[in-house]
Amino acid sequence: MNTGCFNLNRGGEYAIAALTRLALETGGQPGKLIPVRVLAEVQDIPKSFLSKILELCTKKGLISSKSGANGGVSLAKPATDISLLDILEACEGPYHRADCVFYGDRKCEGTDCVVFCPLREREEDVRVSLARTTLAEMAKSLEIHPLNDGPKTEQKPGTTHGTQHSQGGR
Repeated sequence: MNTGCFNLNRGGEYAIAALTRLALETGGQPGKLIPVRVLAEVQDIPKSFLSKILELCTKKGLISSKSGANGGVSLAKPATDISLLDILEACEGPYHRADCVFYGDRKCEGTDCVVFCPLREREEDVRVSLARTTLAEMAKSLEIHPLNDGPKTEQKPGTTHGTQHSQGGR
Protein backbone atom coordinates (compact mmCIF):
# COMPACT_ATOMS: atom_id res chain seq x y z
CA MET A 1 0.00 0.00 0.00
CA ASN A 2 1.43 3.38 -1.04
CA THR A 3 0.40 5.88 1.60
CA GLY A 4 2.25 8.86 0.11
CA CYS A 5 3.75 9.51 3.53
CA PHE A 6 6.50 12.11 3.84
CA ASN A 7 9.76 10.64 2.67
CA LEU A 8 12.70 12.87 1.90
CA ASN A 9 14.30 11.43 -1.20
CA ARG A 10 17.79 12.19 -2.51
CA GLY A 11 16.49 14.94 -4.80
CA GLY A 12 14.85 16.79 -1.92
CA GLU A 13 17.94 16.38 0.23
CA TYR A 14 20.22 17.69 -2.54
CA ALA A 15 17.88 20.60 -3.26
CA ILE A 16 17.89 21.68 0.39
CA ALA A 17 21.68 21.33 0.58
CA ALA A 18 22.35 23.25 -2.66
CA LEU A 19 19.85 26.05 -2.01
CA THR A 20 21.11 26.41 1.55
CA ARG A 21 24.66 26.82 0.23
CA LEU A 22 23.37 29.26 -2.40
CA ALA A 23 21.64 31.30 0.30
CA LEU A 24 24.76 31.32 2.45
CA GLU A 25 27.03 32.37 -0.41
CA THR A 26 24.69 35.15 -1.57
CA GLY A 27 23.80 36.54 1.83
CA GLY A 28 20.27 35.26 1.27
CA GLN A 29 19.56 37.90 -1.36
CA PRO A 30 18.52 37.39 -4.98
CA GLY A 31 20.72 38.36 -7.90
CA LYS A 32 24.22 37.03 -7.18
CA LEU A 33 25.03 34.14 -9.51
CA ILE A 34 26.85 31.05 -8.31
CA PRO A 35 27.90 28.47 -10.93
CA VAL A 36 26.10 25.13 -10.67
CA ARG A 37 29.51 23.45 -10.92
CA VAL A 38 30.59 25.17 -7.71
CA LEU A 39 27.42 24.21 -5.82
CA ALA A 40 27.84 20.61 -7.00
CA GLU A 41 31.49 20.44 -5.96
CA VAL A 42 31.07 22.14 -2.60
CA GLN A 43 28.05 20.06 -1.61
CA ASP A 44 29.46 16.85 -3.17
CA ILE A 45 26.43 16.38 -5.44
CA PRO A 46 26.67 14.96 -8.97
CA LYS A 47 26.46 18.02 -11.27
CA SER A 48 24.10 16.43 -13.82
CA PHE A 49 21.66 15.40 -11.08
CA LEU A 50 21.91 18.79 -9.38
CA SER A 51 21.20 20.55 -12.69
CA LYS A 52 17.93 18.61 -13.03
CA ILE A 53 16.95 19.43 -9.45
CA LEU A 54 17.75 23.12 -9.90
CA GLU A 55 15.67 23.17 -13.09
CA LEU A 56 12.66 22.09 -11.02
CA CYS A 57 13.39 24.86 -8.50
CA THR A 58 13.65 27.37 -11.36
CA LYS A 59 10.25 26.30 -12.73
CA LYS A 60 8.71 26.92 -9.28
CA GLY A 61 10.25 30.40 -9.08
CA LEU A 62 12.63 29.68 -6.20
CA ILE A 63 15.79 30.39 -8.16
CA SER A 64 16.79 32.06 -11.42
CA SER A 65 19.37 30.78 -13.84
CA LYS A 66 21.62 32.27 -16.47
CA SER A 67 23.58 30.22 -18.98
CA GLY A 68 26.96 31.02 -20.45
CA ALA A 69 30.49 31.63 -19.23
CA ASN A 70 29.37 33.98 -16.46
CA GLY A 71 26.22 32.02 -15.76
CA GLY A 72 24.93 30.20 -12.76
CA VAL A 73 21.96 30.25 -10.43
CA SER A 74 20.72 32.85 -7.98
CA LEU A 75 17.88 33.08 -5.53
CA ALA A 76 14.74 34.44 -7.20
CA LYS A 77 13.57 35.95 -3.92
CA PRO A 78 15.07 36.50 -0.46
CA ALA A 79 15.95 33.37 1.51
CA THR A 80 13.56 34.54 4.22
CA ASP A 81 10.71 34.04 1.71
CA ILE A 82 11.61 30.46 0.73
CA SER A 83 10.54 27.61 3.00
CA LEU A 84 11.77 24.04 3.13
CA LEU A 85 8.27 23.02 2.10
CA ASP A 86 8.60 25.21 -1.02
CA ILE A 87 11.85 23.43 -1.92
CA LEU A 88 10.57 19.93 -1.25
CA GLU A 89 7.34 20.50 -3.17
CA ALA A 90 9.32 21.89 -6.11
CA CYS A 91 11.34 18.68 -6.29
CA GLU A 92 8.95 16.03 -5.01
CA GLY A 93 5.47 17.36 -5.70
CA PRO A 94 2.66 18.33 -3.32
CA TYR A 95 3.03 17.27 0.29
CA HIS A 96 0.01 15.19 1.25
CA ARG A 97 -1.04 11.65 2.05
CA ALA A 98 -2.34 9.88 -1.02
CA ASP A 99 -4.09 6.86 0.46
CA CYS A 100 -5.86 6.14 3.72
CA VAL A 101 -3.64 4.31 6.21
CA PHE A 102 -6.50 2.01 7.21
CA TYR A 103 -8.18 1.45 3.83
CA GLY A 104 -5.78 1.47 0.90
CA ASP A 105 -8.57 1.67 -1.65
CA ARG A 106 -9.64 5.10 -0.31
CA LYS A 107 -7.93 8.44 -0.64
CA CYS A 108 -6.93 10.14 2.59
CA GLU A 109 -9.54 12.73 3.52
CA GLY A 110 -7.20 14.56 5.92
CA THR A 111 -8.91 16.85 8.40
CA ASP A 112 -12.28 16.17 6.75
CA CYS A 113 -12.13 12.48 7.71
CA VAL A 114 -14.47 11.18 10.40
CA VAL A 115 -11.44 9.45 11.95
CA PHE A 116 -8.60 11.96 11.69
CA CYS A 117 -5.85 9.46 12.50
CA PRO A 118 -2.85 10.31 14.71
CA LEU A 119 -0.42 9.55 11.87
CA ARG A 120 -2.08 12.15 9.66
CA GLU A 121 -1.93 14.66 12.52
CA ARG A 122 1.83 14.09 12.91
CA GLU A 123 2.32 14.46 9.17
CA GLU A 124 0.49 17.76 9.33
CA ASP A 125 2.80 18.86 12.17
CA VAL A 126 5.78 18.09 9.96
CA ARG A 127 4.24 19.96 7.01
CA VAL A 128 3.66 23.04 9.16
CA SER A 129 7.21 22.85 10.51
CA LEU A 130 8.65 22.62 6.98
CA ALA A 131 6.52 25.59 5.91
CA ARG A 132 7.81 27.66 8.85
CA THR A 133 11.49 26.80 8.38
CA THR A 134 13.11 29.24 5.96
CA LEU A 135 16.12 28.91 3.74
CA ALA A 136 17.63 31.81 5.70
CA GLU A 137 17.46 29.72 8.89
CA MET A 138 19.12 26.81 7.11
CA ALA A 139 21.89 29.08 5.81
CA LYS A 140 22.52 30.45 9.31
CA SER A 141 22.76 26.89 10.61
CA LEU A 142 25.25 25.97 7.87
CA GLU A 143 27.27 29.11 8.54
CA ILE A 144 27.87 28.14 12.18
CA HIS A 145 28.14 24.38 11.56
CA PRO A 146 31.44 23.09 12.98
CA LEU A 147 32.32 21.36 9.69
CA ASN A 148 31.82 24.54 7.63
CA ASP A 149 35.25 26.01 6.96
CA GLY A 150 34.15 29.40 5.65
CA PRO A 151 33.00 30.83 2.34
CA LYS A 152 33.16 28.42 -0.56
CA THR A 153 33.01 30.98 -3.35
CA GLU A 154 34.61 34.34 -3.76
CA GLN A 155 34.71 37.09 -6.34
CA LYS A 156 37.60 36.98 -8.78
CA PRO A 157 39.29 40.38 -9.04
CA GLY A 158 37.89 42.34 -11.96
CA THR A 159 34.77 40.24 -12.50
CA THR A 160 31.19 40.67 -11.43
CA HIS A 161 30.01 37.08 -11.34
CA GLY A 162 33.15 34.93 -11.18
CA THR A 163 33.60 32.41 -8.44
CA GLN A 164 36.36 30.20 -7.22
CA HIS A 165 36.05 26.93 -5.38
CA SER A 166 37.81 26.34 -2.09
CA GLN A 167 37.75 23.21 0.03
CA GLY A 168 34.75 22.10 2.03
CA GLY A 169 31.35 20.64 1.46
CA ARG A 170 28.48 18.65 2.77
